[in-house]
Amino acid sequence: MMKSSISPQFLDEVRSKNDIVDVASKYMTLSRRGGNYWACCPFHNEKTPSFSIKQDWQIYKCFGCGESGNVFNLVMKLENVDFYTAVEMLAKNAGLEMPNEKDNLEMQKLKYQRDRIYQILKATTDFYHNNLLNSKDSNQRRYLEKRKISPEMIEKFKIGASLNYEDLPKYLHKLGFKAEEMISAGVVGKNEKGFLYDFYGERLIFPIFNGFGDVVAYSGRSVDDNTQKAKYKNTPQTLVFNKSEILFGYNFLRDLKKQHMLDTVIIVEGHIDVITCHQFGITNVIGSMGTALTSQHARKISQLADNVILCLDADSAGNKATYNGIDELRNIGLNVKVVRLNIQIAKDPDEFLKKRSKNEFIEILSNAKDCIEFVLEDSAKKYNLEISSDKNRYINEALNYISKFSSPAEKEIYLNVLQKKVKVPIDVLKRTFDIINKDNVQINKTEKEEQIVNETESNNYILESKIMLLASVLHKKIKNIDELSGLFDSGDELSELYRFLKEKLNNNFDYNVSMLYDNFDIKDKSLIDKVINYNFPADDVYETYLKDTIKRVKIYEMEKNLLEIKNKMLNCVTDKDRFSCLNEMKELQEKISKEKSKR
Repeated sequence: MMKSSISPQFLDEVRSKNDIVDVASKYMTLSRRGGNYWACCPFHNEKTPSFSIKQDWQIYKCFGCGESGNVFNLVMKLENVDFYTAVEMLAKNAGLEMPNEKDNLEMQKLKYQRDRIYQILKATTDFYHNNLLNSKDSNQRRYLEKRKISPEMIEKFKIGASLNYEDLPKYLHKLGFKAEEMISAGVVGKNEKGFLYDFYGERLIFPIFNGFGDVVAYSGRSVDDNTQKAKYKNTPQTLVFNKSEILFGYNFLRDLKKQHMLDTVIIVEGHIDVITCHQFGITNVIGSMGTALTSQHARKISQLADNVILCLDADSAGNKATYNGIDELRNIGLNVKVVRLNIQIAKDPDEFLKKRSKNEFIEILSNAKDCIEFVLEDSAKKYNLEISSDKNRYINEALNYISKFSSPAEKEIYLNVLQKKVKVPIDVLKRTFDIINKDNVQINKTEKEEQIVNETESNNYILESKIMLLASVLHKKIKNIDELSGLFDSGDELSELYRFLKEKLNNNFDYNVSMLYDNFDIKDKSLIDKVINYNFPADDVYETYLKDTIKRVKIYEMEKNLLEIKNKMLNCVTDKDRFSCLNEMKELQEKISKEKSKR
């Protein structure tokens, strides 16, 4: 599907002034090998570099996870921004002014709305922060003093206060913002009588920052004695905020990553936990804000570090969140450990640090338990292992969990951990594990067989031939695209690419591979991806192979047309129509014979 673009000329100028190797080197360590640059992929966890950058084509491709694109795609995915913002960032980097795109009103409208939301959020953050600083007798200020949050942390996290329900809408209105803009930013609501009110009225305000340090949302905590009021009130989904992607304190970890000072990410639950950790000098911490970790959260964390420690609250909700976090983080390939605080001492990191010390907390973190070992020990608490039926249920549950995540080497480690707990011979556990593992594989067998069939169908020789022909045009091995006339007349992905390339060639436009990513949504192993990464035969046989391929595809297309005409003739009503079909068939048959006789 073609992407709506800003303007091909401007995109080409931005691209030409932002070499993809220079841009990528700001985010990862590159090494040159052969004609390409290589790095460990920033989009999935790996030890051996499979992320390749072709500087002459100005594109990247990961041979591990399949991600690919040009410099715009790279910035979009690394910074989690849309296409327009990525272009804007790269234009700024190159010292270029974004053009006034009159022909793209929808994109301009969206950008304007997004910019207004950011302006409202900045003004709102300053308003709340000044409220807190200037109201020393407020409930919010007393709450922070009770929790021993320092003035430095109040400033660092821009903590604020909503003192009532009326002042914020009035303040924003004076600044020139409309009611619908305030509502779309998620800071103001409207009641049934039509009156505007502060969405976070009379709460302590924690701003939520994105990776650039811009406020995108808020979490408002109730600090009064009103038991009818929800403890937390969070920003709903907006144009700039997706709760499934943002983590509290992420912006500070991103800064550590840029300074090459981040090896392990510690995940805690609440805002105060994050803030207190920072106050004690432990800054590699992010907060889940009481919500379950999502796959999007896991991907963002994987861009920061390979190692994660889960240190969530020591209650039933925290336990559930820990199990969910292990699943999401392990699924993406991260090394996960778990810290479970002694609830008799402290229920969360904030309480522990204030009761004990930074050194004791760091010691606990350094002794964090491997996540699978944690699950094996924790899940055993549900069973009485002295009872045979309970022991059997526990063994099956444990082996299923080991089968879900472990590599062959890890399997040996975890089976030995389990054996010490259940006192069952290791060879019995291994046999049971193999049976369970076989059953789990069988569940997915049908799906995998279907995938194999689909891949077989997609790799038929005509499709491969068309891929080869378009690769030859793309990489400028075929100069005369008219030679392929009539071979790409369907509405499929390859036909779209053919029309795109033909238009560029007919207009004498010097296209390049990188440009495809501005105009098509290119997925891993898609047809266009195969065109881009096509492996050509050796030069000494290429010309012969090309000639044979064009001939083969031409004959195929003509024979397909011949069959269509035959079917059409079956439905002819008049002799005139049948005669017309016969003439077309005769003409096509002559062309096919002529093409087949060519050497």
